[in-house]
Amino acid sequence: MQNKQSISFQIIITVIVSFVVLFLFFSILTTQLYYRNVTDIMQESQQHSITQLNESFDVFYQQLIYILIQLSGDSTLKQYLTKEPEDNFEYYQMQRYVHDFLQTYIGFFPNSNIHLILYGENGQTYTSYNETLHLEDTGILEEDFIKKAENNHRRLGVSYFHPGLTPNTADNEYMYIAHALYDPYRSRYYGTILIVIDESCFSRLYSDLVQDNTHFSVITGDGLIISDSKRELLNSTDPALLSIARKDADASLTYSGEKWISSAVYNGYFDFYILQLTKYSAITSRVSPSIIQIIGLCCLAQLLVIAILVYLFKKITRPIHQLSIAMQNVSDRDLLYRPERMRFTGCSEARLLGESFNEMFARLEYYTKTLMQEQAARHTAELNSLQHQINPHFIYNTLTSVKYLSMAGQRDKVITGINSLTKLLRKTLGDIRETIPLSQELDLLRDYFQIQQLRYGEGIRLNLNVREDCLSVPVPKFFLQPLVENSIFHGFSTNTPNGTISIYACISSGLLKLEIMDNGSGIPPAILDHIMDVSLQNTGQGLTKIGLKNIEDRIKMIYGPDYGLSITSTSGYGTQVTISLPVTVSAGGDFL
Repeated sequence: MQNKQSISFQIIITVIVSFVVLFLFFSILTTQLYYRNVTDIMQESQQHSITQLNESFDVFYQQLIYILIQLSGDSTLKQYLTKEPEDNFEYYQMQRYVHDFLQTYIGFFPNSNIHLILYGENGQTYTSYNETLHLEDTGILEEDFIKKAENNHRRLGVSYFHPGLTPNTADNEYMYIAHALYDPYRSRYYGTILIVIDESCFSRLYSDLVQDNTHFSVITGDGLIISDSKRELLNSTDPALLSIARKDADASLTYSGEKWISSAVYNGYFDFYILQLTKYSAITSRVSPSIIQIIGLCCLAQLLVIAILVYLFKKITRPIHQLSIAMQNVSDRDLLYRPERMRFTGCSEARLLGESFNEMFARLEYYTKTLMQEQAARHTAELNSLQHQINPHFIYNTLTSVKYLSMAGQRDKVITGINSLTKLLRKTLGDIRETIPLSQELDLLRDYFQIQQLRYGEGIRLNLNVREDCLSVPVPKFFLQPLVENSIFHGFSTNTPNGTISIYACISSGLLKLEIMDNGSGIPPAILDHIMDVSLQNTGQGLTKIGLKNIEDRIKMIYGPDYGLSITSTSGYGTQVTISLPVTVSAGGDFL
């Protein structure tokens, strides 16, 4: 499996992600532009169709106006609408003449269900129907659109949905256009013309344009649908459709839960809107397969390019990968043995890295052996130092104290002293670790302090204030004892020492902070300024000869030059030693 941190893997992933992001970006952009262009083209086509349809409505209206003009200007027709027939023969003769006359004008509208009705001031009714009709009996002459036409002969009265006037048409609804016949010489009306228009006259104009994905509608200014490709919407009001027709909405819109493309035009003759809606899915169903094919071809091309790039990148980075594997396989044990020289091919940089690696390993072999020799000598010296830390004079004084305690019959103190000395010797001589947990360091300090109390009594006191989370932090082994020893021998009276030594420990900002304070006599300023000099260390008294300088050097050797100890002291008040150590993991993994 490819290493996720390798340079070849990261380059390949970067290239693939870049290609995928660019591909997605341009695919989305191209698809959106393609859909937008197709939508614009379809809308332009719709607008062209709706404009032609509007012209057809204009021609239809002009034909109606032509009929009205011809009927209004015919003198014979005017005479028939004003004269009373003398007998039935004349009545039927007039009816026959006018019926044939009206039929000639109906021929202007082939295949259209249009009829003409004339009503004169003499009460006569003439129609293009093949049946007798008495208009005054229907009550239509009293309706508002008739009155509107009679009030102004220059305007037409319109009723969009009105029941038929004959027995055969009574169950259907028609559009009625009324025009008042006016005699300018007598300044009076002498009749009314009614044009009866079936809705099919409108629907025939756009029937050839209707498809499964289109919707045509003719809608008035108040939202009344007077013609629609969906028959169930006739004679209903739809404000949403009216808003679309008025172009209050965008070209691409949602109507009845579907997305549509709209085109609309206003017809000034009829005073209504002609609207065409095309389902957006009609575009996607035709365009999507082409886009999918294009995207598929682009994907194949992209995969081919990526495969070629992956091959080239792997070829370029193969020497570097080999070098990294070689370095990874070098273990600590292998550093002692020089491997065979590796041969690198490829670019000049890779060959240079290979030669440098071989040279580096040759030098590393030498330095490793030298370092291991130095470490062995250092550990040997440290072990010898730890094994010789016990001062024979201190052991002699301790054993003398035990003898006097035994003679005095203080058996418990004798046992305590021997136990403390035994544990102290065992831990000091048997454990050669460089660092130990703070809890173990405090145990060593307690054992040491108990031995000191056997010599000096209860006059000296040890106060430990250490937080629980500090106990597992690794610290240099046996580094607190010299500080406490200095407080006992130099801070208090050497004959009858009396005072308290306090140790505080806490963790702050990732550091273990230790403070060792005593309330002794303090250190004079002249000595404090040079207290870290080696010449003032190693007094020869106590458990060890390890001075303050030695402690600081050990801390710097273990943790680095940024760490050490600082001393402050005030004569007559005491001394304080502050140590800051990094919080690390012990050799046994006790602390994290």
